[in-house]
Amino acid sequence: MAVDVRNFVGNSWVAAAAGRTAPFFDPSTGLELGSLADSAESDVDAAVAAAHEAGREWRETSLPERVALMHRAADIVDRRAEEFTGLLAADTGCAVRMSAALQVAGTAMLLREWPKLVSYLERPQASPIDASAFLGQWETHRVPLGVIAALTPFNVPMYVVGQKAIPALLAGNTVVVKPSPLAPVGPKLFAEVMAEAGLPAGALNVVNGGVAPSQHLVGHPGVAGVSFTGSTATGSKVMATAAASLKRVQLELGGKSPAVILEDADFDLALPGAVFGSVLHAGQICVATSRLIVPRSRYEEACDRLAELVGALRVGPATDPDTDVGPVVSASSAKRVHEMLARAQDEGAKVAARARTNGELPSGGYYVVPTVLRDVTPDMEIAQEETFGPVITVLAADSVDHAVEIANSTRYGLAASVWGRDLVAARAVGDRIESGTVWVNEYGMAHVSDSPMEGWKHSGIGAQYGTAALDGLTRTKSFYTALDPDPARRPYGLLGAQWNN
Repeated sequence: MAVDVRNFVGNSWVAAAAGRTAPFFDPSTGLELGSLADSAESDVDAAVAAAHEAGREWRETSLPERVALMHRAADIVDRRAEEFTGLLAADTGCAVRMSAALQVAGTAMLLREWPKLVSYLERPQASPIDASAFLGQWETHRVPLGVIAALTPFNVPMYVVGQKAIPALLAGNTVVVKPSPLAPVGPKLFAEVMAEAGLPAGALNVVNGGVAPSQHLVGHPGVAGVSFTGSTATGSKVMATAAASLKRVQLELGGKSPAVILEDADFDLALPGAVFGSVLHAGQICVATSRLIVPRSRYEEACDRLAELVGALRVGPATDPDTDVGPVVSASSAKRVHEMLARAQDEGAKVAARARTNGELPSGGYYVVPTVLRDVTPDMEIAQEETFGPVITVLAADSVDHAVEIANSTRYGLAASVWGRDLVAARAVGDRIESGTVWVNEYGMAHVSDSPMEGWKHSGIGAQYGTAALDGLTRTKSFYTALDPDPARRPYGLLGAQWNN
């Protein structure tokens, strides 16, 4: 299977202007999966120009028509689900069962759920004002920003393109997507779906390549807003570049999400949930549960149970339906995680358990076997920095206050979970955790309408979902219309000025 990923500009699949291509690889085997267009600044310019040209037609498309298009797109995703699942598993290394649920069904869900918020974008009711000095009417309109640059990561790219492009398009913006070169297939498939659903030419464009086109897109004078998902280090550079032209910026960045296990927690519920959050897509999820904070009185019990749970996981090629955990995305990612594990052990952490392999692993694949580390202390690198691999660190807390202190001890604040039978107590702990999202006795729940999912601290800026996300994709325009014909009742008339003559 060789996948040719070209640029998508003005509803046409085109090669990079200079004709350059670059290979990308199947993480399960390390073998070349296909080639992508290796774009330059001129390719970005063409995509932004196409987005601008499409802007007026798309802005004038009614909200019901936009909603109907999204529903058609969802039906197309459903129809092509099996095809998409196989391609995405090979492209990203996300196990096929999880690719089907998260990347494919998840994208269809976004296409159906975001349209439920369009009433927020409709022209509001006018607000008449009747005061002693004047009579008039205020209106507040939501106006699209213009061209949105959507820079997507390698982990679940089709879902994240949907997460960014669907609300932007519903709000009347046009979009230029710049995918990660490590996993370019998802954005390609999303563009195919939107074109088949009838999206006007140029409303959605995709430009592939490395760092140079990303930098040019973020700084492009024709781009009004930037939505980026990726590392905190890169996100700060994106923000600095965008700030030069005062672009609107939304960033979803790194995390070091804690799971705080309270004394009364049900381990049959809490520990499987924490493990799932730790190894989902080989830990390559921004909200991955990478720190388990356990009462010292239950520490040994927790480590023993975690060893059982993780030891039962099967590691293997992403396309194998028996695989629980696939590879990480690249050889460099595998090397980085293995080096972090080695340094943690040098600092005193101990391996409590590892998962088993699902047969002999392909020698060229980028595998990191899920690992439980015990005797981890909050000052260790493995407890402070984002791992982005299937590593579960177990830290002991001497009290609830100590657990909260550990939970808040990193520079990140993306997500957290609290586990305990006493819901009042668990919610009180969650209220003290410095995180934009807190789950109580659950992991990973998100809802387009009801969970903005905003990162705190170094985990991001701006909301991912809900009306808060739509606020970031629109400007407000306030209209005032005077309704009283009497010049004397105007504000300037009260000052005695005879400007009406």
